[in-house]
Amino acid sequence: MVYSSVIFLFYFLPLLLLGYYLMPSTLIKNLFLFLVSLLFYAWGGGKLIFLLLGVGLSAWFFSLLIAKTKFKKGFLIFAILVYIIVLVYYKYFGFIIDNLTYAGVPGLPVLKMMTTLGVSFFIFQAISYNIDVYRKNNLFEKNPAYVILYLTMFPQLISGPLVRYHQLEHQLKKRTFDFTRFEEGIRRFIIGLGKKVLIANPLSFLVAQIMNTEIDLINSSVAWMGIIAFTLQLFFDFSGYTDMAIGVGKMLGFDLPENFNFPYISRSITDFWRRWHMTLSSWLKDYLFMPLSLSLRRWGSFGVIIALMVTFTVCGIWHGPTWNFVIWGAIQGFFLAIEQVFLQKYLSKLKAASIIYTLFVVMTGFVFVRTQTLNEAFHYLSAMFYPGTISPLGINTFLTNEDKVVLILGILFCIPIKMPKVFQSEIISEIKRILGVILLLAIFLLSVMALTTETYNPFIYFRF
Repeated sequence: MVYSSVIFLFYFLPLLLLGYYLMPSTLIKNLFLFLVSLLFYAWGGGKLIFLLLGVGLSAWFFSLLIAKTKFKKGFLIFAILVYIIVLVYYKYFGFIIDNLTYAGVPGLPVLKMMTTLGVSFFIFQAISYNIDVYRKNNLFEKNPAYVILYLTMFPQLISGPLVRYHQLEHQLKKRTFDFTRFEEGIRRFIIGLGKKVLIANPLSFLVAQIMNTEIDLINSSVAWMGIIAFTLQLFFDFSGYTDMAIGVGKMLGFDLPENFNFPYISRSITDFWRRWHMTLSSWLKDYLFMPLSLSLRRWGSFGVIIALMVTFTVCGIWHGPTWNFVIWGAIQGFFLAIEQVFLQKYLSKLKAASIIYTLFVVMTGFVFVRTQTLNEAFHYLSAMFYPGTISPLGINTFLTNEDKVVLILGILFCIPIKMPKVFQSEIISEIKRILGVILLLAIFLLSVMALTTETYNPFIYFRF
């Protein structure tokens, strides 16, 4: 079940809110939310629901061993190894078998890849909880129900944002209805729905048309248009999901962390990763990069470079079990490293040029995210960087007037707009509020109209 579906909008969400607010206490609300979350996950994850429950219970049990025994570090290492083994089995085992078979190892089984819906997210959250208990950033939670609900709570379960236990702990135990928060939740949800249905989905058709076409049939300008459209599609798809998750969370009384902050105006790759998927960036920094860089500090700048390369290669692998994602992660690590060593001081002196540089690196890297194999990626890159190619299909073959409007809107919505002070009077603010309500209603109605004509609109990050 996805947020941008008629079933969720008109059946699941209304019944959820009705049942949730009929519950007499926070304890009963938590139980209701837990059961609804299991139903939500089972809808798409099937038998993986038992894995989800197992990870939730084991996260609490390992935290008990870490907090209450003398072998804290040993149990932490064991817990992390268990989680890594689970993640490798469910997400990477087929990839490993395929590569060993390709390398000539005989007698290996042919595996059918299984769904891994949300596994990367809840495994990382379990790891963070146990590390935080070890570091005493979190006190040990005596009641396992809170830890299990933290991991299974459906608004952030499948594609984040990646939440730390301390960010939800007090909200899990005590929360009250706040109309302002509920209203903000509706607003965020509708904005996210519009991002997904009115921008990301139309762009997905344009991207598919261009990037699934024979490379020899398109020229450089078409190839660049394809990757620009995908860059916008990916942002509005994922940030749209995040907005809806945050919105549902607010409707239920939770404040989930933000995940995006206008990443396409970044002035370096370092700045980009402070703005893009911020909860994952923060996770990687706190639990991988910092410990690794501290262990390599005697190597100076070279140690930082190694730590960055390892961290973002892991980031790439986390996103998907293909060599494309490994290369994409390594590209991010490489540019972060050269910025750390010398490039950042020059970029800080530039304005528009630094944004162009960042977008160039980001979009070039996204070729590896969108394509399925390295061969496809390099062929597409060759189309982008050989402008002299003569091909029968130009931009007008793919780009409709509707596509042009969506592209322009997508670009505009990637840029923060500050209202001049003259528009900040009380009367103007009231007019803006009324117009905002009308606009939200229009976005919702247009989104629903679009959804009734679409049969399949999954979120891109569901496959990560």
